[in-house]
Order: sequence, then C-alpha cells, then structure tokens
Amino acid sequence: MAHKIEFTPPQTVADFMVSEAFFRLIAGPVGSAKTTGCIFELYRRAAEQAPAPDGFRYTRFAIVRQTLQQLKQTILKDILQWLPGMASWKVSDSTIYVECGDIRSEWLLIPLENVEDQRRLLSSQLTGAWISECIEIDVDLIPALAGRCGRYPNAVMGGCTWQGIIADTNFPEEGSGWHNLMEVETPSDWQVFKQPGGLDPNAENLEWLNQSAETLAMDVADPRRIARGRLYYERLARNPSPAWVQRYVHAKYGTDPSGTAVFATTFRREYHVVSHLDPVPGMTLIIGQDFGRDPCSIICQPNHRGQLLCLEEIIADDIGLDLHIKMSLRPKLMHERYIGKPVAVVGDPAGGSKDSLYEINSFDLLRAAGFTAFPAPTNDLEPRIRAVEYWLMLGMQGFPGLIIDGSRCPKLVLALNGGYKFGKDKTGEAKPKPIKGNHSHIADALQYACLGAQPGTLGLIRKKFFGRAQKAPAFSSAAWT
Repeated sequence: MAHKIEFTPPQTVADFMVSEAFFRLIAGPVGSAKTTGCIFELYRRAAEQAPAPDGFRYTRFAIVRQTLQQLKQTILKDILQWLPGMASWKVSDSTIYVECGDIRSEWLLIPLENVEDQRRLLSSQLTGAWISECIEIDVDLIPALAGRCGRYPNAVMGGCTWQGIIADTNFPEEGSGWHNLMEVETPSDWQVFKQPGGLDPNAENLEWLNQSAETLAMDVADPRRIARGRLYYERLARNPSPAWVQRYVHAKYGTDPSGTAVFATTFRREYHVVSHLDPVPGMTLIIGQDFGRDPCSIICQPNHRGQLLCLEEIIADDIGLDLHIKMSLRPKLMHERYIGKPVAVVGDPAGGSKDSLYEINSFDLLRAAGFTAFPAPTNDLEPRIRAVEYWLMLGMQGFPGLIIDGSRCPKLVLALNGGYKFGKDKTGEAKPKPIKGNHSHIADALQYACLGAQPGTLGLIRKKFFGRAQKAPAFSSAAWT
C-alpha cells in the first residue's frame, strides 16, 4: 500500500538538513521537531545515495543514544510512525530496515550502556551516524565515530555519495565539553544550528504541538493553532527549576553554577525528606556505591508508584572496600527490614580497573561477596547530576519522585541541602565540577543509584541480573540468614 508522507521542517531544521558540513548539530527546546528532522535527513541521504552495480541504493547509519530503552521509546517509535510500510524493526539485530523502491538502508540502534556497546559502534562499517540527545554522550567518542563513517557502501559497491554525523540536543551547561565545541573551539568541519526558545516570538513547530482535532483542521498559521502550541511551553515553564527551564524551554545554555549548591534549585528539604521510610516488599534494592579509600553506599529502592526511596546511607572512613563490605554493608543488609529483597549494586565505572598487585577490581570484590554488581552507565558528571535531578523533579500524583529517610540518611540530606557544591580555583575562576570532600562521596553514591534506578536502566537490571534465577538465583539479603 502506498503512503503519502509530508514533512515541512521548521526553518532552523531546514537549514540544518541542507548543510553539507561533516558534523551538524541542532540544539533547541523540547518538542521543536529536531528528532523528526533527523529522521528525514537520514531518509533523504539514503534516497540520494548513488545506486550500486545491482541497481540498489545501499546505506547504513548508526543511531546512538545513552540507553537502548531511550532509543526504543523515542527514536524507534518515531521512525516507525513516520515511515509506515517502509521501516521494519528486527529485534535480534537491533536494526531498522528501511526499504522503498531501490532504497536498501540499515539503521542500527546502538546504546552506549557498556563496553560491548561501544565496541559494536566502533567496529561498524557506516555511511553516517545520528547522535540523539548528544549532550548525554562523551565528546571524546566523536573522533572514533567519525572514523567509522564513509565505509559503507565500499568502493566495489560504488562508495558513499554522502558521509557524516548529525546530532540533536537540548542546550548543555556552560563550561561543559559540548558547550566548548559548540561555542569556543568549534572544529572547522562542524556547523551548529540553534532554534529559538519555546516562548520566543519566533518559536518553531508550535503549529504541531499540543494540538486538538479542532485546531489541526485550522490553517497552520491560524493564531488559535499557534496559541495552543505555545501553551505547551507555558506549562513547561512552570517547572520549579529555573535552570531546567533555561535549557529545555528557553533554549539557552545553563549558567555556570560554580560556587553554588549543585542541587540548589531542585532539592527542597521540606518536600523530599521524611522522618521515616520502610522498604517496599518484593522490590529490588539498588545500592549506589562510591569506591575509594572512603567507600560510601546508599541503599535505595524504586517503589510500585514509580518513586525512588533513599532508605539508608552507609559511610566508611579510611578503610578499603573489602573491609567496608564485611564491616558495614553486609551487616546492614542483614537487618530484618532488608531480608529477602533482591540486591543490585551500581558503582563507579572506575571500579572496573584491576588492582596492580592482586589483579582484581572493586566489582570482583563485590561479586566475590555474593552481590550482583555492575558499573553505572556513565561516569560523566553532567549525566550523573541530571539523573539525580530527574528524580528530584519527578512528581508522582502530587508526591515527590525522590523521598529520603532523614533519620537514616543525615549526611545525604546535608549534601543535597548545600554541602555538595561547585567551587572556585585559587585565582577565583569558576570551576565546573563540585568540590571533592566529605559531601561528595555520598552525593556520588546517590548519582550512581539514580542512574541505576532510571526506568531504562532498571529494566536492564531486572532482565540481565534477575531474569536468570532458575540456574543462579540473584543475590538477596536472605542468603546470609
């Protein structure tokens, strides 16, 4: 069956699509058609590829994002919606196959959750790549990814008509690696496109946002239709975090927060802290683990309502991880409040480095002690902080998304309430990273727990570590009794 597909890109998206720069990045507010523009840009490049000797136009694109869950819930659904009858999803290959006429295009969905994912990406022979929400990705990955583009189709098949990388994103923080590449040290073969903010008079894509059947029947320029689209951003602008509104609604760089509390605009003690919390029966305990000479653990648990509970902090002083496990973490989990609950430890990825003397790493120690343990998806600061802010700003039926037991997590409360802050160097220049000290260890542990408890990552934990219970039961605190 033939399908008629119409897409008229907003002006900035159109400028982005016709650019011939090797690396093109479009930044704007949420809901501004960036993703749709990238979908049609890949499709257009597939259609413009010169035919191979057998008459077909072959291309292969990698679509990259932080987690597979994010790729499936956003990119995959949008592609299948926009390209009906042409795009088909093959789960076993994690690949979308786009076929129409003589077009034969492969779109590989590649998350960057672990080392194996990066290996898959950096061993692929590609025409080009699309980095979705690129500020979630380490900028150091770009040169290696660029080296994989232009390799398919090969010379025997006629070579690539086009090769390159496209990227979409909301605005990053000032001082971040992405900010530097977008504004300060932009490579000569890059081009950056910036959309107006959602409340700007020239805001884009308003005619398609938040529309009803009645307004969709109106002309695209009808003021009533535009006003309904702008209402989408007016509602988003009510978010209690000005920093979030700055980046995701107004499409501006986040201000450099040096010298201020990291969670000054998102944490409210009276809202997020309670005097007592009990664990939820049957739900997985997610332990955020910071390593080092002062190891720190935070016992968290997602509940049935979609909230994240911070149940208890376990802080060590000047001991190694092995002693911390034996003297602190294991005894704490033997308490009756935790008995019988599955336990997964999410730790600093740096803990995967082997000790030069004993040839084991921190995760080896945890597994030897009976824990299911694995590294967090990233150790980059911005995604870690954003993971905490995700839970802090998440509201569930009028209740906070993150709830902290104040009596069992006193140091965590102090850290979130201003102790964990950005600093300045000796010359007074702003530093984009938080101060390392007493508050940073528990804050880091919370970041890893929040990364592990995000919907996509939590699903992977349950599938990967608790889906094989038939042969090797997942570790539970009941195993010690």
